[in-house]
Amino acid sequence: MKAIHLEYALKGDRLVHISEVERGLKCDCACPGCGEKMIARKGEKMSHHFAHRNAECSHGLETTLHLMAKAVLEQEKKILLPQVEIPLYYRRNLTISDAILIEFDEIFLETRLDDIVPDVLIRVGERLLMIEIWVTHKIDDAKRKKIEDAGISTIEINLSNENRMIGMDDMRKILLDNVEYKQWVYNKVAMDYKERWLSACNVKKTITRGLALHVDGCPISARVWHGKPYANVRDDCFICASLVEIVHFNERMDYSYDEEFLYCCGTTKIQTISELKEYLRRAACK
Repeated sequence: MKAIHLEYALKGDRLVHISEVERGLKCDCACPGCGEKMIARKGEKMSHHFAHRNAECSHGLETTLHLMAKAVLEQEKKILLPQVEIPLYYRRNLTISDAILIEFDEIFLETRLDDIVPDVLIRVGERLLMIEIWVTHKIDDAKRKKIEDAGISTIEINLSNENRMIGMDDMRKILLDNVEYKQWVYNKVAMDYKERWLSACNVKKTITRGLALHVDGCPISARVWHGKPYANVRDDCFICASLVEIVHFNERMDYSYDEEFLYCCGTTKIQTISELKEYLRRAACK
């Protein structure tokens, strides 16, 4: 196995840079990946680095990235969150809020929350946010389902393609100045809006006619046949700002067959969060 040169190691429970410790075994450091003793090599020919005292391991660099991200969050107590959007079917998502730098009150590392153990859990006022750090393993479907069931907003930070030898300053830029590494796995505010929106929509069953998929009673009369309005799902609905979602009925009900239903907000072609709030307000008054 090729020797792994680490610039960071664990001294007790603290992640330290090679420049912070004494030479050799006097550094009293361990590998972040396997826990083995490390030697601080600080000679004149090679760049300074930590090396394993005995056997090498293959997880030191990946674990270091994980620990660096957690250390920055602990030190800074803030993070730049990506913009929040309501996911919509076949058209541009509806933006609720732009990217924002938040400061948090408390941070908990690897703390169990029901049957989830997030990498990082932060508290902002009364709200909780989970942060998952993807270096080698991204959130799978099973964990995503647990997150959605828990109803706690969660972001994933994708470091899988990042240089394993980055420093703390680079990690600070990723967490505090950059959103391209982050995505919402689940956002409670967005999903609450989406559920209220779906509840206020007209639900229309799709109908197969020949090779086409239609819905009858199109509110904007995209097409008319013998005086009755209808729409072609692919050619009309997919480009219509009134379309919110298309679902299979057995995704919500325990039926043994599939039926597609289209959620349409009628003649109200919502483009902004302000328009959605007004639509929901009017729907609640009916």
